[in-house]
Amino acid sequence: MLDAEWMEVPLGAVANTLVVGIDTSPESSLALDWARCIAQPEDRIVVVHAWEVPLVTGYDMVVTIDPGEIERLSLHGLMEIVSGIDDDRLEPVTHQGHAGRGLVAEADEHDAATIIVGHRGDSRVAMMLGSTANYVLHHTELPVVIVRGDHGEVPKRVVVGVDDHDLDDEHGVENESTRAVRWACQLPGVEEIRVVHAWFLPALAVGMFATAAAELDTMDAAAQAVVDHVLESVGPPPDHITVVGEAVRGTPGFALIEASREADLVVVGSRGRGGFRELLLGSTSAEVTAHSHAPVAVIH
Repeated sequence: MLDAEWMEVPLGAVANTLVVGIDTSPESSLALDWARCIAQPEDRIVVVHAWEVPLVTGYDMVVTIDPGEIERLSLHGLMEIVSGIDDDRLEPVTHQGHAGRGLVAEADEHDAATIIVGHRGDSRVAMMLGSTANYVLHHTELPVVIVRGDHGEVPKRVVVGVDDHDLDDEHGVENESTRAVRWACQLPGVEEIRVVHAWFLPALAVGMFATAAAELDTMDAAAQAVVDHVLESVGPPPDHITVVGEAVRGTPGFALIEASREADLVVVGSRGRGGFRELLLGSTSAEVTAHSHAPVAVIH
């Protein structure tokens, strides 16, 4: 078993800083609502609005744009949003430049624990996220929450997708799955965590073998062993949280998206593979963040 002392200091026992991206969209408003729901009274919520000088081109015109005026208007709009919410934990910040870069920079500046953004992509296109969310996911090592759907409340039912790749109990080496379960257990208000490992065997591979049913049972057992391994490595959960481990059939992305229908939050690892590991999310993480029915937390 890995060191389980982390359970003694749950999220909220010490002050944390959450960084939230905000603009005029409904998605960003939901992101701020979500942050306020999980933040504890002593926490700080840094509300970041990024602004850029618009690019104006043309052959027969010259437009003079005052960056100071744009910054003033941006700050005024942000202050109107914050002042309309009776919450002393909110700290408004404007940042010049790309929104994604601004969120990552402000998170580093304020030593944040989590970055929270609203989903702005078109979910009809596979694995398409808005540029801000996409940038943040690929340029920070912090947990990132992508707020989707209409979930703005405390997450009570959480689904965590896991595997046991690179998990080495003997040498005390954890992986993204153990970190994901740990992170979920520390969220205030969580009552139930469903830990899921999905496996998929194409029909072509099964074929017409008479022993197919037995093989499926073997795969189910192997998948359950993965879940058990991760949970054993994490250690016992807090007393107020019920943890259920489950092996499910289907591709990991599809299984987690379906599980998200009954969840308040889905938690996945960022796990990419091969030479693009530092540049791209793993396919499961990308698919879930683009199509989940609930907010998604990506743990690096």
